[in-house]
Amino acid sequence: MRAGGVRIAVDEVRESADPLPAESVLQELGACDLVVLVWSRGASRDRHVREQCEYAASFGKACVVRPLDVTAPPGGGDVERLPLGCGVREVAASVRRRLGARAGDGFGYGGVVGPGSWTIESDARYGESLTVELGPLVDGSAGPGSLTGTHRRAGLEGRVVGCWRFGAAASRLDPEPESAFGLRPVREVRRLQLLGGGDRFLAAEDLHGIADPRRYRLTRERRG
Repeated sequence: MRAGGVRIAVDEVRESADPLPAESVLQELGACDLVVLVWSRGASRDRHVREQCEYAASFGKACVVRPLDVTAPPGGGDVERLPLGCGVREVAASVRRRLGARAGDGFGYGGVVGPGSWTIESDARYGESLTVELGPLVDGSAGPGSLTGTHRRAGLEGRVVGCWRFGAAASRLDPEPESAFGLRPVREVRRLQLLGGGDRFLAAEDLHGIADPRRYRLTRERRG
């Protein structure tokens, strides 16, 4: 499940000798933001269901469990077990809360970064922000698209140009800004993993920030 839509894959073969879930199931597990698991004693005894749960956890997917009996749900990862006997409304409310967005809004958990005006703010101790216009992606695909605007860092301000890419399946934004703070432009490569957010902004972390991890806040200018 993604913010604003539901993804469904069917394992039509269920090959008992194959240790991997069906390719269609793996693709949807990788593309979704949240897994809704209907859990019971029968499901716990089904190897295919268990394997799909394990792969979802290995992909770092959050999981909402709707129990049909008192069987303990799978452990590990971000798992929320709903009360026994809960209905569709309770499941839907939990999904909306976990995704952090209203139905149909493209700015929630795992939201989409598209062309338009954006402000990207870092929590770096010296202060940093990009106010940029993201141009259309090439052929509407993952990129690249143009990037222009202003880069502010540690009290300095300079023009910025470059390109950007967005991978919807991985919810990852890759801006490559080239900023002119002085005589020599500085080119950087960012790898921003979207973490979630609300209807007005997205949160992200820098995948390159192992020694000095940074978080980012992405806000899109709404027009009209």
